[in-house]
Amino acid sequence: MATKKKKILLVAGAVFIIACAAAYELLGHKDEDIVREAPAMEHTYSNPMKLEDEWEDYGIGDPYVLRHNGKYYLYCSTKDWRVGIKAWSSDNLVDWTYEGLVTEDPLTEGAYAPEVVYWNGSFYMYTSPAGKGHYVLQSDSPTGPFEVRTDNFGLTIDGSVFIDDDAKWYFTRAETGGIVAHAMTDPLTVESAGEKLNTSLGHWTEGSSIIKRGGRYFMTYTGNHVFSKGYRVNYGVKRDSPLGIYTIPENNPIIISTEDDFNGLGHSATVMGPDMDSYYIVYHNLIGRSAEGPPVRMFNMDRLLFNGDKMSVNGPTYDVPMQAPALPVFHDALGDGASLDESRWEQVEIDGTAEAWVAREAASGRFTAEFNAVVAPSGGLSEDARFSAVFSYEDAGRYRAVELMPGARQLALKEVADGKATALENAPLPEGMDLAKLHAIRIEADGDGTRVYWDGLLLIDNKELRGAPGKIGYAWTSGMEPELHYTAFSNDAGGSSDQAVVKHVPGVLEAAHGVGADGGATGSSGGKTTALAGGKAANGDATGSNGAAEGDASESALGGYSTPDGSLAVKLGKGSPLSFPITVKESGSYLFSAMVSRDSVGAELKLSSTGGSRAFKVEERWFAEDEDWTKVPLGTLQLESGPQWLTLSPARGKVTLRYIESLETTAVSAETAISYDEGDQFGTWIEEDGQFRVMSEARDSKLFAGDPRWTDYKVEIDLTLTEDTLGEAAVLLRTSNESDFRDQVADSFMGYELAFRNGRVILRRISYEINEELDSGQLELTPGNPERITVKLEGNVIAAYAGENDEPLLSWTDPNAFLRGRIGLRTGSTGWVFSNVNVYPLD
Repeated sequence: MATKKKKILLVAGAVFIIACAAAYELLGHKDEDIVREAPAMEHTYSNPMKLEDEWEDYGIGDPYVLRHNGKYYLYCSTKDWRVGIKAWSSDNLVDWTYEGLVTEDPLTEGAYAPEVVYWNGSFYMYTSPAGKGHYVLQSDSPTGPFEVRTDNFGLTIDGSVFIDDDAKWYFTRAETGGIVAHAMTDPLTVESAGEKLNTSLGHWTEGSSIIKRGGRYFMTYTGNHVFSKGYRVNYGVKRDSPLGIYTIPENNPIIISTEDDFNGLGHSATVMGPDMDSYYIVYHNLIGRSAEGPPVRMFNMDRLLFNGDKMSVNGPTYDVPMQAPALPVFHDALGDGASLDESRWEQVEIDGTAEAWVAREAASGRFTAEFNAVVAPSGGLSEDARFSAVFSYEDAGRYRAVELMPGARQLALKEVADGKATALENAPLPEGMDLAKLHAIRIEADGDGTRVYWDGLLLIDNKELRGAPGKIGYAWTSGMEPELHYTAFSNDAGGSSDQAVVKHVPGVLEAAHGVGADGGATGSSGGKTTALAGGKAANGDATGSNGAAEGDASESALGGYSTPDGSLAVKLGKGSPLSFPITVKESGSYLFSAMVSRDSVGAELKLSSTGGSRAFKVEERWFAEDEDWTKVPLGTLQLESGPQWLTLSPARGKVTLRYIESLETTAVSAETAISYDEGDQFGTWIEEDGQFRVMSEARDSKLFAGDPRWTDYKVEIDLTLTEDTLGEAAVLLRTSNESDFRDQVADSFMGYELAFRNGRVILRRISYEINEELDSGQLELTPGNPERITVKLEGNVIAAYAGENDEPLLSWTDPNAFLRGRIGLRTGSTGWVFSNVNVYPLD
């Protein structure tokens, strides 16, 4: 506790607003502006979600969602000292029905993080009761009863299973310093020897989950301690294997918030959306305290967005209406002996089959369709038996199909054109498939070809057979009596739905997810990114490394460009505006920045919304000498809350754009004194006559002040070295998401640190476990004599000065800058004193 009330005086000036390059009239008042109706959000939900029959005085922690046969099943950790595992079901990921306890085995007392995998007719549950090793339970239903099938095979907590396209199984689990992965020989056997991955949050790391999308492995993971406000979610991406060294993208963490009413976000899982093209991430947050002490956990869900190697979260969102997951264009649950409804299905004649049915509604030329069926409910079938999932059906002489050949244990992709059938590609089924059990065939078709999945495993990837419109359905030969289940299609594939989803502001808008002036997509947003007309990389190289088309290097209004992070950028010129459907959480001032390439310098842009428009210019001064890409601060725009469109319109020149970032902002205001409470200080500080110091050297201590929405400002501080010390003193700048916990990493904040030690001045960029030294200089301090330190932060440029010197101690242009945040003090030594800390708007 501080011995006196502590405050930092904020000496002010006029409100600072970044000047615009020219004035524009309001949106809709000029002929070249694009006017669109507000994006529709007919069905919405908001986080956190409250479910019926949650664990009393505990809530829903460590959520996991299984998608099976068109339905969703949610499982969560069991409250300590209680027995059983609860489950809920849903058709749409928003409305949940309690299914009761799916097991009441005494072994499941305090069962941690249960996850369920479906394979070949069985549901396998992996859980760590009370954190004391792992067990596998098995059931023939997602709602149980699950029965224990293994002994305790140990391996810490938070076990998660991933099945690759080659049907190899992997088990990942928590560990200090990084997630550990193990091979599995079957669903009940985990090899004891594991491989520690570099997916680490610098300390204890847990809650891992892997999905494969567009040929890339995306792993999410959480840390450091479940009760820390700074509990957060990171991700890594890899192309060749779920094992080995992952690339950790610069947009991490993808989920974090340390706000008092929304913090401790983590232990996530990822699930495919109802439209079979989108993905959602579920996680919990902490709130209050239970009667037994620990915080209560609440259930949250946000949309995931993909752009090549880059994955991001449309959020995290809190207490704001968000667009509910889209349902398929067509879906029919079937099953349970239900006959085909002739108002929705029609019987057709297909050569070589005994019976064939197609849906009356047709899919577009880009679609995803799913077919769930039990092919052989009675057991054996003849060698020449055939069962087909039909798609792109125009008539009996023109359609496509994925044909299951039970005798050969194969899938075959074929096309029928003008009555002539052509076999395109075959693939063997995974070993041991029991066709008397329910299996799913999923087909994705678009401009990148046709992809066929069996129980979620990609078995056929035919790049020649591009999507074609038509109906979906079933056909089978005589002697077969297949049992048809959930069947559906949507008119999206390969991540195309990422373009249409309404994006949350504040947040990040990927250029590849933008809408052109004609309403068309600028590029593929999914795992299979595709260059647009003009497939030339920003550096002049072909974009083949990003999965984009090579060859055509001509410029165009909208062109696809590969980038250093493996995402797809877009090249914009005059007459090629880019629009995004957005929903703004709160009315207010928002700072916009754009990640652009150096060839964009000099381009003039207009940013427009329903509230008005502003003009900006991409200036050379925001680029470091050796950087080809940088996040350029554009300026502020006033936005009204609710759904609307945001449009970026080049007025002069061309700009190569990766993404646009929006942040709530406010200016440093006059004569603002900030008082501290327990949430603003970490460690024990004392204040005497305006001087701040720590009481002892027992721990690293931090003190924060100001508004996290501050953007550009100047900081002045007197720093005094009172005695010889090896410890550092630091001024913290533009900080956000600060936290403190005994099992958290030491650098538990995001922002900059200007540190002083042994005659050196060091500028660091810190994002929790990532601590990067950016620049350094020299400054000898005389013990007992205060040194006046001044730091100026303007856009992505940070400069530090000593005394009255005009030459900076150091100056740094950060290409991926933190552009807003408050200030702080940090030291672990009693030998440092901070005084006369003032914050000003820039001149």
